[in-house]
Amino acid sequence: MKTIIDFFRQNVENFPDKIALIFEDRKLSYKELGGLVDSFSDSLTELEKKSVVSLFLDNSIDFVISYLGILNAGMIVHLIPTNLTIQKIQQQLEISNSNLLITSNHLMNKIKDIKYECRKKSFSELNIKKNDFLKSNNFYNEIAYLIFTSGTTGIPKGVSITQCNTIFTTKNIINVLKYDESDVNILPLPLTHSFGLGCLHTSLFLGSTLIILKNATNTCNILEQVIKHNATTLAAVPLTLNKILNEHKNYSDYFHKLRLIITNSTSVPVKTVKEYRKILKNGNLATYYGLTEASRSTFMIFDKSGKETSVGKPSNGIQIKIKNESSNESETGEILIKGENVVKNYWKNPDADKKILDNWLQTGDLGHKDSEGYLYLDGRIDDIINIAGEKVVPEDIETIVRVLIDVDDVVVVGMKNDMYGEIIKMFVKKSTDGKITKSEILAYCLKHLESHKVPREIEFLDDFPRNEFGKIERFKLK
Repeated sequence: MKTIIDFFRQNVENFPDKIALIFEDRKLSYKELGGLVDSFSDSLTELEKKSVVSLFLDNSIDFVISYLGILNAGMIVHLIPTNLTIQKIQQQLEISNSNLLITSNHLMNKIKDIKYECRKKSFSELNIKKNDFLKSNNFYNEIAYLIFTSGTTGIPKGVSITQCNTIFTTKNIINVLKYDESDVNILPLPLTHSFGLGCLHTSLFLGSTLIILKNATNTCNILEQVIKHNATTLAAVPLTLNKILNEHKNYSDYFHKLRLIITNSTSVPVKTVKEYRKILKNGNLATYYGLTEASRSTFMIFDKSGKETSVGKPSNGIQIKIKNESSNESETGEILIKGENVVKNYWKNPDADKKILDNWLQTGDLGHKDSEGYLYLDGRIDDIINIAGEKVVPEDIETIVRVLIDVDDVVVVGMKNDMYGEIIKMFVKKSTDGKITKSEILAYCLKHLESHKVPREIEFLDDFPRNEFGKIERFKLK
């Protein structure tokens, strides 16, 4: 069984002088990166194989060296987002039973009060030296890395991603999106998230060049890097793509050489899809659907009209079915996923393992399929609003109101009510210079919605609370 390290080692041999990584003013060839990875692995010799090593680093070349070095040493990488609170970091360390925490000098201060007993080292303390090669070893561990779910409604779950999961998903990304060794890839996404990490795997698997950026909000820098490096692909969340449209008048000038923009996290707004289809005269916009537990389960390449709200069809070797009372997949139900991208179990969590039944992952996501097998997302089971026994999917209301000219976006939540159990509250973000009033929105709802779906309260917001990937945090509106 080959691993990401095996493919990386092969590229160190095949393309030793080719640039593997660029970060700010620093560049590393495959040969240079291979030597640093090998040296990093040697610094971990005091740990037992299959130990958990936690990585608390921002996007950087140091991150990549550490990540690959841990894998190369036959250990498990625990990825910690740097925006987590101290309480959540400690919680993850305890659950993972981490043996070592690697961070940077500037982040060390953030974790100084963590009470969990494990060694804490800055990357600069590890004395990583440049070698000329990446040694071959026989270290292999079935689990490659741990990523924890957000845990917004309870204790976060550790997701154990195996080498098999990783290789299967990487090959699907390459086959569907036609990545090859000549690509120059711009990555402003956090490497601690499966979207960004999957892009890293793809680049290392093929031997292409990856330009890593610090964040996804500096759209000026993203566009500058696209031009500077003659990039062929860009990975970005929908929020970033919308910011580019809103903040830059001549954005089309930057994209004439891009063959692909890949996005995910949420359904991409239809107007965003249509605008990028105009911009990308020599390329495509694509999205995918998947959970941390089942990465890249579907792909959608927006190369034809009429499917702009779909997240696509299952990748090769993946099955998706819709579970509902009618057994009709054109009606909304829970999305179930089966395939080699689906984890076999969670990290030491038998209760969470019950979500995986006969190798089918019960996602908690709602969706339906059209007659051609394209999947559409309809929300989350835990977002369903119960109004006096009537079940309401928030997206059903949001889709109706979102078409109004002065409305940029809409989020609907259920608010507790003594008489009905829950009632509808609607949060609206107006478009730039939008003049629409609450009365006008209410009148539109009365005309186009069933009575129990009409909001009892409407509130305007400048923007919605979002996580680092641009995804709306609906629970914070309740």
